[in-house]
Amino acid sequence: MRLTSASSIMSSISQRSMSSSARKVPLLLTPEAYKKLPKSSTIPLDASWHMPNSPRSPMSEYLSGPRLPRARRWDLDEVAELAGEKNLLNLTHMLPSKERFVEKCRKLGIKDDTHVVLYDSIGVFSSPRGAFTFIAFGHEKVSILDGGLPRWIADGGEVEVGETKESEGVAASEYKGAEDRSAEFIRSYEQVVENSEKGPEGEVVLDHRPLPRYTAEAPEPRAGLSTGHIPHSLPLPFSSYLNPSSSSVPYTSLKSPAELREVLIQGVGGESAWEAVTKGENGVVFTCGSGMTAAVGWLANEVAKEDGSGAVKTAIYDESWTGYASRPESKIIKGKSPA
Repeated sequence: MRLTSASSIMSSISQRSMSSSARKVPLLLTPEAYKKLPKSSTIPLDASWHMPNSPRSPMSEYLSGPRLPRARRWDLDEVAELAGEKNLLNLTHMLPSKERFVEKCRKLGIKDDTHVVLYDSIGVFSSPRGAFTFIAFGHEKVSILDGGLPRWIADGGEVEVGETKESEGVAASEYKGAEDRSAEFIRSYEQVVENSEKGPEGEVVLDHRPLPRYTAEAPEPRAGLSTGHIPHSLPLPFSSYLNPSSSSVPYTSLKSPAELREVLIQGVGGESAWEAVTKGENGVVFTCGSGMTAAVGWLANEVAKEDGSGAVKTAIYDESWTGYASRPESKIIKGKSPA
């Protein structure tokens, strides 16, 4: 492998940074902020993932490059618990067991005090799911590279190219892990069904799939899966949280904390609904196609909270629509949500 300057690939563009005194490290980092981190205690992780109908292979792209220097591969599907009591449908990239998470961290040389920085090859897409996993298992020193690999390249950061071996030069650690908090971060199928039966009195469920899939006007990317949505869930496409990519800015990035808060407020139904959620016992549950982009909603809420812009307690329906619609007993609503 070799290092090359990404400035030869794309021109530098403007940057935006965020920090928080409430966390050990900022949850969101610009490329410039990442460059200032000490290499001795920081490990970048490539958490790229693509939709089932995409021709792209995140592993092939990681191995050939470009990738961040010293990056190791955090394969969201490979680390997941693909069987067992919590994954009866053998769905991909669901939250792993604590034991499996610890085992993966050890193999990658991650220590209990390592600052883990996750990125993906879209901008902000799958890296939030990786960060969500670390925090669910108590590893607070985790950040996301805002704009991901494309922004890193656009901002002139060095990259590695050429094949590499994930274990090359990596010594296994004695990672122990912190408190397992996954139960409070995840909702099961049974909990989602019970919640939907409560109607407006239950937790607010925000569906992050594109609107046409929520309304059943467009097919699901997973063959044979019904379209529609969970009763009493509300549509909020995950793209609502993002600054979109374009020909001049080839990556997605997270909107400002104030903008994120406004997106969340409108998503739950306006100021009065937001106030009810923030003051009540119920929180917000994010869902999507398979539990991946639901984590973008989690990230948006956490970033708003870090900046003091207000936030609510949240969780992710880990199975999301793939698990819900795969069960013949599930109640599915087609069409728009009630006004």
